[in-house]
Amino acid sequence: MPEIIVLYDNISVKKGVVPAWGFSCFVKYKGRNILFDTGGKADILLYNMKTMKISPEAVTDIFISHSHWDHTGGLFGFLSKNHKIKVYVPVSFSQAYKNEIKASGAKCVEVKGFSRIAEGVYSSGEVGGEIKEQSLIIDTPKGLIIITGCAHPGILNIIREAKRSIGKPVFAVLGGFHLSAKSAAEIKAIIAEFKRLGVTHVGPCHCTGKKAIKQFKVAFKDDFISVGAGSIIDTIRTK
Repeated sequence: MPEIIVLYDNISVKKGVVPAWGFSCFVKYKGRNILFDTGGKADILLYNMKTMKISPEAVTDIFISHSHWDHTGGLFGFLSKNHKIKVYVPVSFSQAYKNEIKASGAKCVEVKGFSRIAEGVYSSGEVGGEIKEQSLIIDTPKGLIIITGCAHPGILNIIREAKRSIGKPVFAVLGGFHLSAKSAAEIKAIIAEFKRLGVTHVGPCHCTGKKAIKQFKVAFKDDFISVGAGSIIDTIRTK
């Protein structure tokens, strides 16, 4: 099973790890060390990486979910520490941004459709309309783990696409679900659909909204994963 270390989130669950608006996590799986998103500020990302004892040089790949500042803001500060790396971005990113990645010395990999990133690791491909977003899908022995940045295309659409692309059950969904504007009734219906789709564990954070996070916690009970900067998620247990 992968190890997922949350480096950047609105809340912190570990002393010495700085909270800030945004999201980033470090995914270790089958010899790859993937930095998923980079939060809003490089100094906070790098500080939290140091606190969690993760060297920039240990990262093998960077995966950027979408173009908003709170997910991309730390990228170029990180690349100043390690540019010998592949950066996976949605093809819809501006050419200027992609050129800046290349100018840093990193390799810019443009992702359009469902793609294999590494053994057992996939991109959903660009999903959505006005705001296009890719999610990371990890194929584990227990089922798929889906990591989302902000789920702008709709969290249920992302789950359905992952299931359709790989044809396996979804073990866990982690990250921002973008539900803060939803009513309690709408969130209840979304949770019911999570369960109908067979999602076993959930770890909502960042832009999900406090109300929605509370409803997921009540609904999923022991299968709810508390997520914040400093969380270590290993075999779906937080330390």
